[in-house]
Amino acid sequence: MFNSSRLSVAARYVGAFLLQFAHGGLVVAGLIVTVLIGFRVADHGWTGVNVPSLFGRAEASVPSVDQLTPGDLAETAQVAEAEEEASPEPESKPLPPKLSSDMVRVTRYLARRYHVSRAAVEPLVLAAKTAGESVDLDPLLIIAVVGVESGFNPFAESAFGAQGLMQVVPRYHKDKIDPQVGHHPLLDPAENIRVGAKVLKESISRNGSLVAGLQQYAGAATDPATAYASRVIAEKQRLHVAMKAGTKLASAN
Repeated sequence: MFNSSRLSVAARYVGAFLLQFAHGGLVVAGLIVTVLIGFRVADHGWTGVNVPSLFGRAEASVPSVDQLTPGDLAETAQVAEAEEEASPEPESKPLPPKLSSDMVRVTRYLARRYHVSRAAVEPLVLAAKTAGESVDLDPLLIIAVVGVESGFNPFAESAFGAQGLMQVVPRYHKDKIDPQVGHHPLLDPAENIRVGAKVLKESISRNGSLVAGLQQYAGAATDPATAYASRVIAEKQRLHVAMKAGTKLASAN
């Protein structure tokens, strides 16, 4: 009986101690929350404060437009300007030159006649146009020479050493070759057409006529039949028909 009374007294003391400890813990926790909210209010004001976010249970609320202050707007503008300066828009690259509708028809004709890709022919037609303008020659004449000389094979080479699309002999025309192109400049399609157009222009000017100039270009100046010139001129006429009337009609001629 005596022992039971002592246990009862001890249990009451323990219960009272736990109750006071729990009450004190709640008070301390409340003080901590109050202090944290006070710091938050001091830093940001009441606008945008979300108390549950202090414990990681919610995100901070976003103020509405009518709650923004002039200072907020100025800060936002500064951030946007800094980001724009840090990430400038990429510079636009110049677009490659495009063929006219007439030259597109020529490209289609060449692709069909010589069994090559239009994607491969198009830059060659552009190169012929550029070279023709630089030396005052009809681009169709240059293209016709390319067709007769190499059949649009940029790596063609004759037993005599003539190279590339227009079959230029490098040892005779070193002065016309750009030394920056590389070790085999005449195998570069654009460079070959550029040099070949210059050689052709000189041949025509030196001999006084298109036919005589073409014959000399081919190394056949003494041919009385002028077979080479006839082939080139015939091909040029087909190109002209293709440019004006279309591929099918040119192929039929």
